[in-house]
Amino acid sequence: MEIKNFIKIYDEVLPWKVLSNLIRFANISKFEETKVGGGNDEQVNFNIRKTYAISLSNLNNSFSNVHWFNLLYSYFHKNLKQYKFDLNILDYDYRNIFDIEILKYENTGFYTWHVDHFAMIPRTMSCILLLNNDYEGGNLCFRNPDGSGEWEVEVKPNRMIIWPSNFLYPHTVKPVTKGKRYSVVAWAL
Repeated sequence: MEIKNFIKIYDEVLPWKVLSNLIRFANISKFEETKVGGGNDEQVNFNIRKTYAISLSNLNNSFSNVHWFNLLYSYFHKNLKQYKFDLNILDYDYRNIFDIEILKYENTGFYTWHVDHFAMIPRTMSCILLLNNDYEGGNLCFRNPDGSGEWEVEVKPNRMIIWPSNFLYPHTVKPVTKGKRYSVVAWAL
């Protein structure tokens, strides 16, 4: 079994006008430092992850935030259904897309090797939507669980990458060396 076969890429996910408006929203929004860990151990640690985020929610006081959550939720849901179809795993059903964040990686921003599933939040599927490509560095890379066979995903705006969140899929975002990298991440339980 080649784990690379379970990492799927979907292009042209959003209408281009929607993508442009989403980037505009990100450019005028206030980002917060991201944390690592879970529960009471959650903390900002720029040795592990140097990114900034906007958490989207349908319970937010901002109508713009709620709008983007609901719209992006529908696109993540549609592509997760396509993922199941493409891999012929129609009996698998995730319960919910529970978290959607817009991420910003500025110059020197990165995220070290990690997996998305952990005890406090047992994620099953991970999704990243790349928004732009006017930056350098910041490549999303995967490797085999034994540390061999590293490969990177080609940067392309409006590209969604979906994969299982478990220990078989360690990944990283290499340091951005120029510009700002924007993406949207979502996880399903």
